[in-house]
Amino acid sequence: VMNPGGSMTGGSTNKEAGILSRANELQRLTARETKLQQDRLTAEAELQEARRLCDQVEFQMAAARDQLREAEDQVLRLQGQEKQHEILANAIDEALESAQRELDALELREGADRRKLTQQQTKRELYTRQLAQNQAAIDDLELSQSEASQATETLTGEMTELRAEAAAMEAEAATARAHIQDLQSLRTAVEGDREKKIALIGIMEQEIGRLETEHAQVKERQEQNDAEAGQMRHVMDKVMADRAQAEANKTRAERNAQEKSKDILTMERACALLEQKKVTTEMEERQIIDKLWESYELTPSTAQDKRAQIESATAGAKKVTELKRKITLLGTPNLGAIEEYARVNERYTYLVTQRDDVLTSKRELESIIRNITQEMTTIFVTEFTKIDGYFGKTFEEMFGGGKGQLVLEDPENPLTCGIEIRVQPPGKQLKTITLLSGGEKAFVAIALYFAILKVRPTPFCMLDEIDAALDDRNVERFAKYLRNLSRKTQFIVITHRRGTMEASDVLYGVTMQEQGVSKLLRLDLNQMEEYLGIVE
Repeated sequence: VMNPGGSMTGGSTNKEAGILSRANELQRLTARETKLQQDRLTAEAELQEARRLCDQVEFQMAAARDQLREAEDQVLRLQGQEKQHEILANAIDEALESAQRELDALELREGADRRKLTQQQTKRELYTRQLAQNQAAIDDLELSQSEASQATETLTGEMTELRAEAAAMEAEAATARAHIQDLQSLRTAVEGDREKKIALIGIMEQEIGRLETEHAQVKERQEQNDAEAGQMRHVMDKVMADRAQAEANKTRAERNAQEKSKDILTMERACALLEQKKVTTEMEERQIIDKLWESYELTPSTAQDKRAQIESATAGAKKVTELKRKITLLGTPNLGAIEEYARVNERYTYLVTQRDDVLTSKRELESIIRNITQEMTTIFVTEFTKIDGYFGKTFEEMFGGGKGQLVLEDPENPLTCGIEIRVQPPGKQLKTITLLSGGEKAFVAIALYFAILKVRPTPFCMLDEIDAALDDRNVERFAKYLRNLSRKTQFIVITHRRGTMEASDVLYGVTMQEQGVSKLLRLDLNQMEEYLGIVE
């Protein structure tokens, strides 16, 4: 069916079908057309809904992009803050490491001092043993002196002097014992073994008592040995020399003991200073750790991972000042940033999921469209080739010769390109349809229309003054060709041309004998020929 606007519709029919079967087929096709129209409306509604959803998703995606950009900016700011905190933590780590190194050095020095103290204590014990040996030598000398006093009575005066000297030596021994007691007290303070030292002092006092008892016995024996003094004078001289040597040794021992005592006191003071410095360092370390946690919520182990190298203390102080200034410029921290990030991240994840679903649907639709387009292209090219073949034959039959051809302007894009109609009427050159006259254009269009009908025959077709622009000769050709096609397709032709009317089977006319009253006239030309007796 060709409409006045230029559109054409049609279909195929069974060549052997009758009028009733065609009516049933027409009713079935009409119902199918109605259903297809409903399906088309439904599909269009679904398409509109899909477009609306797509627009909504695009709007949500745009909003999500804005939120994503804001979240990315926030992440960048947080990363900058994190880097600044890492630099500060590294500076603190270096300070802690320096303090730890100094503390280790102090501990090493303390250990060395303790070892020195132990060595001094060992030396002190050695000197104490030497002093005891010297005291034993003195006792031996006193015993020898007693024997010499028993040998001579003439040495009584000298023995008195010796007793005075012995008393002096006892005083010196008491002084030595006092020094020993002081050393023992210091040793008790260093080693913490007071009870043992007290017991040792008791033993030493018992020893002193025993020595005093022996001294009294020596006096008695001295009185008995005064007679032997003359004989022992030469022994006395030797004893005096030995005594002088012993006195010298005793003096050196006391001097060394005093020097060692001073060294012990000096080391004890140094040890006390080191202990105090250690306590101070530990307090400073605890303060630094507390400040590290209060200011940056970092422990020494976590701060160890964030430390950084600083060239010097001045550069470190300058860096700390700069970081404090930057922290001040940051302003008040956003305490709700974590919750806000979680909310934005959840929203972002949801929108990303929705976007992925939309993109997946889009890809699926694009794939379907590509498949449909490919199939349409294949069908179009196939059918176009058939129409081109039938158009050449139809043109040759209707024009009585010549040739016609349909050419795609862009074979690579058959669905979007234009179609060029090239024709060559008998006795003329090859031309495009735009160079033909009005009648030739109409006749070429009719030939193209009939070629399309050959590809897809329809059971019924209506033509509205399709032959208006043709001359009489071409009208006859048109009517003859239309008569041949009517064997497969029923035609209703609206026309004013005589040749077309003569070729038809039945004529219908509308007349208005009275104003406003129309009347339908029907004339069956086949019956009329039989009635008039003009049937060939």
